[in-house]
Amino acid sequence: MAADKSCFTKRSSVVLPDRNRVLANVSNGASGRAIAEALLDGRIDAAKAMLVRDPRLIETVVTHDPRADRAPAGQYGDLLTLAVSRCAPEGVQMLLERGMPADGIKRGNALALAVLADTPELAELLLSAGASPDPQKQAGGEDAMRSAIAFSNLGAVMTLVRHGADPRWQDGQGIDRVRLALDAEQADIAEFLVEKGGTLWSVAGDGSMAAHELLAEPMVFNSAEMKAARARLIERARQSGIAWPPPDRATVRRMVASGTWPTAAMAKAGMAVAPATLERIRDQEKISGKP
Repeated sequence: MAADKSCFTKRSSVVLPDRNRVLANVSNGASGRAIAEALLDGRIDAAKAMLVRDPRLIETVVTHDPRADRAPAGQYGDLLTLAVSRCAPEGVQMLLERGMPADGIKRGNALALAVLADTPELAELLLSAGASPDPQKQAGGEDAMRSAIAFSNLGAVMTLVRHGADPRWQDGQGIDRVRLALDAEQADIAEFLVEKGGTLWSVAGDGSMAAHELLAEPMVFNSAEMKAARARLIERARQSGIAWPPPDRATVRRMVASGTWPTAAMAKAGMAVAPATLERIRDQEKISGKP
């Protein structure tokens, strides 16, 4: 029986685990294939019985050729992810009761899929069981917030923040959540994140900030609601006490590298430069030969 997609109807481009690719590439041999197949079929009692007989099967995951940069579409997941893809909260609960970490074996993989479901039920189940709302903070963890933003799911972003997700977390390039949302033209999500402690003024490694994204008109998501949210963000930026419009990225980078920015007043108004980002900017400016 194919995986039930009934709870992934609002976002048709969501790629669920592909049955054939999953079953051909699971770990733990024939036993791993059998338990994965049971979960994909919705045979929760059968999967539970297998785990009772051999608890080590809880670590079954979908593999791919390590020589490839990434697996083919749909070839991913662990048992928890498969239960989520089957829209089976009872399967998720069974796995948790049998010792599955709430973050899954592939950290954050199940949550990153659950936040794309039509309702928050599966994500709430994982988060309430102790899943991290920021699994990407640990090495190898998948970024559930990025997944929610990429698929325009404001409700999922709200759920993650309510469970403690950090609206100011930055990736290795210094890109924070508000910037990520505005890059995706999700002004409503950006506005919500700012209201929950995010900032338009977090400086990335190239000198860019979320505020820069407000200088260009959106190309795709330009509904009246999005335009209104964008206008409110621009007004918020104007009233922040930091000069509007912001200077170009190169100028910001030079000012940060020299220690001119952020001033104490700018920092109070929300401008932030993470230590790692500051070090990266200073190294770049040294290479370019600028003061």
